[in-house]
Order: sequence, then C-alpha cells, then structure tokens
Amino acid sequence: MRVGIIGFGFMGGVHLNAWQQVEGVEIVSICSSRPIGNKVKEGNISSVSSDINLVHVKQYRDLNEMLKKEQLDAVSITLPTHLHKEVSIQCLEAGLHVLCEKPMALNTKDCEAMIDAAQQAGKELMVAHCIRFWPAYAWLKTTADSKIYGTLRSAEFDRRTYAPAWSGDSWFSDPNKSGGLALDLHIHDLDFIQHLLGRPRHIESRHQLLDHGQVGFIHSQLDYGEAPYVSATASWLMPESFGFNMKYTIVFEKATALFDGESLRVFHCDGSVFEPELPAGDGYLHQIKYFSDLIQSKVEKTMITPEQAATSVSMALESTSS
Repeated sequence: MRVGIIGFGFMGGVHLNAWQQVEGVEIVSICSSRPIGNKVKEGNISSVSSDINLVHVKQYRDLNEMLKKEQLDAVSITLPTHLHKEVSIQCLEAGLHVLCEKPMALNTKDCEAMIDAAQQAGKELMVAHCIRFWPAYAWLKTTADSKIYGTLRSAEFDRRTYAPAWSGDSWFSDPNKSGGLALDLHIHDLDFIQHLLGRPRHIESRHQLLDHGQVGFIHSQLDYGEAPYVSATASWLMPESFGFNMKYTIVFEKATALFDGESLRVFHCDGSVFEPELPAGDGYLHQIKYFSDLIQSKVEKTMITPEQAATSVSMALESTSS
C-alpha cells in the first residue's frame, strides 16, 4: 500500500510514525508548505516519539504535483481544519482513500459535501477520531456494551491542557480556521460519547472566555433522558506547566471505572480493585491499523463512519451555542 501525507505539523509526524509501524505500507511522499526537519513538531501528547524517518520519502510543496507524479493508494490529511473539505474532496476525486484528521470540517454542510464525494468516488473516507481507538476508551466501550457490570449510571469525561500558541500566523488563533476549543478539543469526548451512547437529545453547556475573547472552557451536560447522567469538560485554561490530561469516571451498577490519563482502575462493589490489561500502542496507531485494514476489506466499517464524524461536528457546534 502506497501512502502519502498532506500537511506536516505535529499530527503529520504522528501519522507518519504510526503508518511506518503498519506491515505492508510504504510512505511514498509528504506534501508540506514548510520545510521538514528530522523531528516531529511539539504537541500536547508527550508519549509520542519526536524522531521521524524520511528515508526514501519524497517531499513536495505542491499537492497537485504530488498527486500527478505519485501512484498512491491512500493519504493522511493532517492540515488545518479549514482545509479538510477542499483537500479531502480533491484526493477522493483523484481516486484515493482518505484518512482525514478530526474534526471532519468546520460545519455540517462541508461534512455532507465530503460524504457525497466519497460516495461518488467509491473510496473510503475516515475521520481520525483517535479516542475511539485509545485502549482505555476502547475497553470502556466493550465493557459498557457487554453490561458485565450492569447498566451505566453516570459518565464524566474531562480533557484539559494549555491554550495553543496564539501567534499572528497561527491558524489556531482564527476560529474561522480552527473552530476553536469545541472543534479542536471538546469534540474528542463528544465523539466518544456518541460512540458509547449515540447522539443525545440535547446538549447544555457553560463557557468561560480566554483573555482575547475566545472560548477557553466548556462544560457540557448531555441529555439521554432519565439515565445515565453524562458530562464532558474541555479546558484551555491550564498553565503550560500543566501539560495535557484526559480522564474519565464511569459508574456502573456493580463497579466504577476510573481512568486518570495514565492508569485504568476498576473498583468493584464486592470490594476488589483491579487494573484491566490493555493492548500496547496508542489510539493513533490503532486507528491507522484499522484504516489500513478497512481499505483492504479486512474489517467491517464498525468503528466510525463519515456520518458519525459529521454528527460529532454537529454536537460540538451545539455545545458552543447552548
């Protein structure tokens, strides 16, 4: 399988490292508007290796040139959010399978255009919602579906870090390009909640603003009727020294599961406490292995569909307006 990567900031390097761990895959080319060094740009997940291997990888500045010269099967699109629609459609129309970074797009109309393009091209379009594949979260989905601990009573998700760089040339500084906190950070947990429970009837949120006026904190309550109670919090209010943390607390009838970002513990009602064994690797690697298998028809499209990714965009936008 011949793969290209379009865009090469932090996430471009993450995709490169993950693709290079998948058997039978050759990273043929990278298209980036900026020169590529030998290190992945810094991001908020410190566990990701910063070293990159560009041996035998051709580099392009112009996407049209890369698509014309290289015989590719698939691409990872790791560009700023406002470019997702245009470039995804271009690659689909060129006959390529597309793995596009989250969020799918800035609005649901653009999401629908991407879905239509994939259907017309007969190619796979997958949005890289890595939390669905993160071992501690994948365990939660399997456990909740099995009802081994009874029904789910409450679920609280939390994701906090420092605000991205707000320099003048940073696309994050323009919500018309990034979608702000809701589409960059909050959408991770909203998407997983959708994966776990489906779309809620309603989302009610509270917000706090950063000094420059953008939303820097969102606490959302998701209405699923009488039960369970479900909430999600996203924050850019933390100092840079805080780093990044994601966690959840899940209460079942017979046990409570607590993930603190590092370890997962289950507190059973019989008094026992244990740590479930989780598979090695992170959500980035598992999602790319899944996408690789998907486009080779080795797995069914059960983990995520473009329509679900579009719903997550809709939920994130609802969390900013409610």
